[in-house]
Amino acid sequence: MRSRLILDLLMAIFILNSLAYRITGDIAHEWIGVCVFALLVIHNIIHWSWYRRIFQGRYNFRRILNTIINIILLVTTATLIITGLLHSRTVLSFMHPSGGMLLRQIHTIAAYWCLLVISVHIGIHWEIIINHILKTIKKIGINHLPAIVTSCMVAIVLIYGVYSFLERDMPAKLFLGYSFDFWDENKNEISFFTENISIMAVYIFLTHHIIKWIEYLKIHKGE
Repeated sequence: MRSRLILDLLMAIFILNSLAYRITGDIAHEWIGVCVFALLVIHNIIHWSWYRRIFQGRYNFRRILNTIINIILLVTTATLIITGLLHSRTVLSFMHPSGGMLLRQIHTIAAYWCLLVISVHIGIHWEIIINHILKTIKKIGINHLPAIVTSCMVAIVLIYGVYSFLERDMPAKLFLGYSFDFWDENKNEISFFTENISIMAVYIFLTHHIIKWIEYLKIHKGE
């Protein structure tokens, strides 16, 4: 579990950096994309048993949702990688790929859909992740923060995430609103990452609590 969490954390870091095209520049962006691709391959190899069991066993609400999200994630990441390769000017420059404006727009949209779907994917598994983190914290002797402090920290992140979602105009980024992802040069680089992380936190929070609420309703209805 620890190895998987470290791998997933590395993937999240590289994906966030890949979104920062206007900050990192073209060459770094492409090599970060190569790292994302390599980590995705490793991630899928580690979780190969999921593909073997896809037509086995009983499907409950959580498993159905997880399967749908995994398939969408597979499609979006494949779109992201293929469009990235076809538009490459550094990694595959020797092949002279001919990427146009539409291809670049699809690549940008796929990137932001990946951010959303990955966040939902994390939200589905959030209980497992947070339990492992809490166990690790106990092992290294760090005391829990008071509940009110934790709640205030979560509330601040979520409020900032909702603000960032609206300020960055994420709906337009997800639904063909922009050909490029412009970044306000008056903002510093740190704010780019804090905004995207807080937006991810909103997706994770909503996914986790909506699933818990639906499961709670199903239990109390006796299903």
